[in-house]
Amino acid sequence: MNHQTMLNTLHVRVVIMTADRYQSFALGQVELTGGEWLRRQRLVRDYLLSFNLDRLMHTFRRNAGLPSGAQPLGGWESEDGGIRGHFVGHFLSAAAKYHAGDDSDGQMMHIVDRIVENLSECARPDGYLSAFPDSQLDVLETKEFHGAWAPYYTLHKIMQGLVDAYRLADNDKALELAIGMAHYIAHRFERLGRWNIDNILRPVRLNPLNEYGGIGDSLYSLYELTGDQSILKTAQLFDRDYFVGNLMHGIDVLEDLHANTHLPVLAAALHRYRITEDIRYRSAVEYGYVFLLGRTFANGSNSSRAEHYTKRYGVSDRAEHWGTYGDLSRSLTGGECESCCAHNTERVVRELFELDGDPAKLAHVERLKFNAVLACLNPDNGLSAYHQPLGAGVRRLYSTAYDSFWCCTGTGIEAAASLQQGIWYRSLASEEMIEILLGMFIPSRLHWVDCRLDLELHANYPYDDHATVIVHQAGTNRLRLLLRSDRVQRVRFDTVPGMRDRVTVHDMGEFVAVEGVFHDGDVFDLDLGLDIAAEPLPGNDNRVAVLYGGIVLAAEGSDANVSQACRNAEGLRSLLVRENDSELRFTLHRNGDRRPLRLKPIYEVKQETYSVYLNADETHELVPEPWIPVTAGEN
Repeated sequence: MNHQTMLNTLHVRVVIMTADRYQSFALGQVELTGGEWLRRQRLVRDYLLSFNLDRLMHTFRRNAGLPSGAQPLGGWESEDGGIRGHFVGHFLSAAAKYHAGDDSDGQMMHIVDRIVENLSECARPDGYLSAFPDSQLDVLETKEFHGAWAPYYTLHKIMQGLVDAYRLADNDKALELAIGMAHYIAHRFERLGRWNIDNILRPVRLNPLNEYGGIGDSLYSLYELTGDQSILKTAQLFDRDYFVGNLMHGIDVLEDLHANTHLPVLAAALHRYRITEDIRYRSAVEYGYVFLLGRTFANGSNSSRAEHYTKRYGVSDRAEHWGTYGDLSRSLTGGECESCCAHNTERVVRELFELDGDPAKLAHVERLKFNAVLACLNPDNGLSAYHQPLGAGVRRLYSTAYDSFWCCTGTGIEAAASLQQGIWYRSLASEEMIEILLGMFIPSRLHWVDCRLDLELHANYPYDDHATVIVHQAGTNRLRLLLRSDRVQRVRFDTVPGMRDRVTVHDMGEFVAVEGVFHDGDVFDLDLGLDIAAEPLPGNDNRVAVLYGGIVLAAEGSDANVSQACRNAEGLRSLLVRENDSELRFTLHRNGDRRPLRLKPIYEVKQETYSVYLNADETHELVPEPWIPVTAGEN
């Protein structure tokens, strides 16, 4: 299907389909039960529990004129850091999410309450709350941003942390503080003229200093909680015509934009659609998603060099931007796939799936979840990588505990706190029976208290091609469990006698339905389809990523030259051999006397040198340049 056909089809679907199809179960309803998912979630939980909260709150207290004897944090949270305070918002959100998931000992609730109490001491009577003075907002409004660094971006993180503290941890003071911030922001914008506002909220420069994050999304949440029309009006200010307005009309404006500045704007537009039922905002996000797909790497994520840049080797030359639709041939720069983009893209795609039930979007969520979200978390300590390079001879730069505090450090701890989201969904379309969708095979347990039903998933995907579902319930339920037909090859009832007489399997095309009257203790087994795939880099068919069951495989080392046969799955299968059944390690044989390549899942990569997009052009050998990490810098 070509680009224009996709857009025409999309327009028809958006106009017709308006009701939600599915709803992801809440954090407290899904529990991770094993594997790397649970292990890395616990690593980050331990990091939060060990964090010195006095150091965390130091710059807030200093800005409010309150005493603090704590040692300042480093990196972006240092005393002179332009966006100091942003990590506090992420930290508060992450703690609230951990509390909502499983906080039986109350430790996360204690952290939430302590942070909110500290923030309350630092808030001004007019609602202003930050770790930097409000003169930064004056600079933004009067001096063409020079001297300011994304103040509304930081205010968004703080506000969202407070919203999460209220919604997920029942802290009433947090809501009061968030409302105060919203009213303060509303008052500032009421004083400004149309074109001043447009200038402030048009972050189209390379690496824009007026980035404002998802503050519109947070304001929409506050409006839902309060019904305050002034908050709704302020939220709508952040849905800008240069971006959202063009997308409404199917105009691709993504080229050269800073990716993670605009992904949260898509999330806010979708939030606005849910609140107002204004179909234009859903259309904008649907079109935006089509344009995003043309800039998506094999790991499901996006962002790299801008197509047009101003400074050689600046950030925009290597990272954080969107390039040309359908052409990533010059995008293997060593700075691909900012981790923040993975988290925000996952949210947008998951919510689009909940709206339209498109299984391709569900597959995209899975691709992101394994290869870019789990993969961003350091296997040794859970701290996040900034970028996730996919070229040859690359490495990863991970956060440190007290001296980095990049944007991706913050989104990383939030991602770890909510790894269980997007595995299980309830159907909103079925009224005749309970209908549940299993979106991916991550070991977990669904607790649906209202239906007195638990579903337990035992899986070791992608290491093993089998999974088991166990039903726990009080009484008897008529249930339909939907499974992805691109993953499930067979459903077996070998454990419980007589179960096949009351439970049947239906092929529904895109999904397999396991349906019938279930009893407590029922068990059924699933045979999963795991196959090798070769996925070319958009714009260069000679650069190929190797996938196994949707999992991107990374080759050890920097020698990424392979035979032309690797350009398709059939050729790969003849050359690729799995080494054993317990680990996911492959040997890829090569021509002549070249030593074979060893490949493993990309989420197992630590700090070693690796290669993802292999070179299958036998006429031009690839010699990787020395890898240079991309960090914050000039353009």
